[in-house]
Amino acid sequence: MSDSIRNYTESLIKDLEENENGFFKVENLDGLAYLTLFPAGKKGKEVEYREILKRLDVFKISGVSEEEVKRILKSKDSEPHLIGKWPGKPEASSLDLKISEDKMAVHGILHPPKFGGKLLTRDEILSQLQSNGIVFGIIEESILKLSQAEDYGKRILVSQGESPVPGKDGDIRILFQHPGMPTLEEDEFGRVDFKNIQIIQSVKKNQKLAEKVSPSPGKPGKNVKGEVLAFEEGKIAEWKLGPNVKISEDGNLVQSLIDGRPLIDRFGTIRVDEVCLLENVDFSTGNINFPGTIIVEESIADGFTLETDGSIIVKKSVGKVFLKAKGDIVLSGGFMGRNGGMIESGSDIYAKFVEQGKMIAKNSIFIEEAAMHSELIAGESVVVRGGRGEIIGGQSVAGKMITCTKLGAIVETRTILSCGMPPELLSELEGLKNEIRKNQDILKKVDTSIQKLSDDSQRRSLSPEEKDSLPKLQAIRQKYSSILENLFAQEQSAILSFDPDKNSFVEVEREIFPGVEVNLGRNKKFSVKLKEIPGPSFLYLGGDGQIAHSKVKPKRLGLLQEESSDSESSGD
Repeated sequence: MSDSIRNYTESLIKDLEENENGFFKVENLDGLAYLTLFPAGKKGKEVEYREILKRLDVFKISGVSEEEVKRILKSKDSEPHLIGKWPGKPEASSLDLKISEDKMAVHGILHPPKFGGKLLTRDEILSQLQSNGIVFGIIEESILKLSQAEDYGKRILVSQGESPVPGKDGDIRILFQHPGMPTLEEDEFGRVDFKNIQIIQSVKKNQKLAEKVSPSPGKPGKNVKGEVLAFEEGKIAEWKLGPNVKISEDGNLVQSLIDGRPLIDRFGTIRVDEVCLLENVDFSTGNINFPGTIIVEESIADGFTLETDGSIIVKKSVGKVFLKAKGDIVLSGGFMGRNGGMIESGSDIYAKFVEQGKMIAKNSIFIEEAAMHSELIAGESVVVRGGRGEIIGGQSVAGKMITCTKLGAIVETRTILSCGMPPELLSELEGLKNEIRKNQDILKKVDTSIQKLSDDSQRRSLSPEEKDSLPKLQAIRQKYSSILENLFAQEQSAILSFDPDKNSFVEVEREIFPGVEVNLGRNKKFSVKLKEIPGPSFLYLGGDGQIAHSKVKPKRLGLLQEESSDSESSGD
């Protein structure tokens, strides 16, 4: 040992000895009380007589000679001296063990010793556990605590079993590309190529589509008594198969029966659609009704209908057409509906643009450039971004989210958005809109007939029959005008009075122009009236249940926390 270390050690010991306080202990040896008193250091505090008497009184020690206690206090010889008797037979500390019903946990409660009895040792505690059949999962740290009497009366976990680990269920590994969402990759200018969204996949006959992944093994457990607990085996995955597929003989592989388009729907059903490839759809083909995927290379003439249980892919823009598919509808170009066409998908719709058109998607609608004076209804989301990303005029309704780059136009075009609408109300709203369209068509025909009779009356005398039909037509016009007025009122009531999805929101990347109105449920309307609002903008239901406007996206959608930045709400 070096001199410096030796000097430091000696100094520390000397300091402790000089400052140490005096102390005493009272022990129970076979029912007799012994007092041992230790002197204080030079600067320490000596034990006081009253401290000893108080301790003896607490222990209820009888036959104490005060003179003897004073003598021991004076001698401070650090030796035990008999001073009296304990009131009862000494009892060691005891441990109560509580074994859980499932034998997976044992808790211990330590009771203090009585009349100067001894503490339980570590070995004694372990012996008690063993005698109760507890042999597994013993927590050494807890045993140490109990043996040192740190926690009298507290419930302490002393042993814990190991639960079995269930085997992992088997799975189905899909061997073809099947994006749940389109691959919308932006270029350096932030534009998205909608022609390359990887929606169209193809397979050959007998090509492998999917294979089973076996369940992984589990691990047995053990309770505190050492009994082995069996684990639950992982389940073997079950196939969900649609048309044009076959299972291998061993049941572990699925292959295509035809050349076609492989698909897996949101319920996990694997199928292969036949593909109907057409150059054009016009009078040479007539309307198309096909069970698989329809691909149109060139144009679809106005007024024609395509309907399928699969998907529709059109590589050019379309006009006043009627497309209906249970799967996706993909337009590499746009949709110019001229207030007459309609596109309806049981899944998603993708298009470059839409003008004066109507789109309905069970899931989402994705538009690259612009949605102008159109009606968009989506069960989940309306997304207009990638190119110009503008929603101008018309009405957009979504169950969860509407997002775009710009909303409205500088000329204050009336643009209405409704977000957070529940699926059942979306369905009801669609029914109302169909009724409105049907009655508008009737009213248009009546107006055309009235106008024709009025024009004819300027050139010639009308026949008696024609004169009689004019007031009848006007009465019919009045009737259907009244019906339409009522349907419009019902539509507005449905849009303005629903209880919204609290996770719904509207996101605008750049700016919102005057003339825009956003509805997020019953009496919750956000209007832009005077000047444009620069982006980014997020509209959502705040903590007070009213529409909040923020420059940053809420951290959580569901329990939306209040955003202090630029919060505002506007209503009519």
